Amino acid sequence: MHAYPYGCTTHLVAVVALFAGLLLGFPGASQAQRESGIQLSPESNRYFITKDVGSERWAITYNLDDKTVSGNVFPLDGGAPTFLTCDITSVEQADVPADAQYFMECRGSGPCAAAPCTDQWDPAFPVGPVPGSFLLPTNTLSTYEGNVQPIYNRSCATSAVCHGNGAQDVVLARGVSYDNTLLVESDGVNGAQGPFITPFDPSASFLFAKLDGTGEGAQMPFNGSPLTPEKMDAIRNWILEGAANN
Repeated sequence: MHAYPYGCTTHLVAVVALFAGLLLGFPGASQAQRESGIQLSPESNRYFITKDVGSERWAITYNLDDKTVSGNVFPLDGGAPTFLTCDITSVEQADVPADAQYFMECRGSGPCAAAPCTDQWDPAFPVGPVPGSFLLPTNTLSTYEGNVQPIYNRSCATSAVCHGNGAQDVVLARGVSYDNTLLVESDGVNGAQGPFITPFDPSASFLFAKLDGTGEGAQMPFNGSPLTPEKMDAIRNWILEGAANN
């Protein structure tokens, strides 16, 4: 936990204390009576997170489109909520998604009593590392940035003539590969073969079929060794878990 700015307000102090409790991992006072949970949105672009942190109930959203975390923090013993908004500034990825480390810039505020709402947000303060286990569903096996994109980097986007920037076929380079494949219809030399990636369904994902050798045309990587079972499992698990941009 990093230091926060001198002179911060009550809400900022409260949020800093809450994050300190999160990092220490202490249980909520009413966990036995209240279940926690995480759910992925139908569009695979948001995680909805509800859980107890110390003496607080957190109801927050991890937005995968803009890499923000925002929501409400409620005292379990009653009282006004604290509103929280954070920008994820960096992530130290790990082979095990739960072990990834997230770093953020956060701001807190109390409720707006009535419109128009003035700028009641506290100064931004650094938070981290927050473990992936707090933001991702339990037992998540594979994430896009931590497990799938590294495979693309090593085996697929190796040059412009393969799937790197400048390729005539689908580009799998970091920063563009997700938008180039998720629910994007394949219509290349093999004709229309359905989407490259279909969330929750590897059997309906043409990119996966090309990697396991069941798709039309040559098995990928072209003129290279097939991916190992471990790498195939990483891509399969990521698709089964919703193919989120996580």
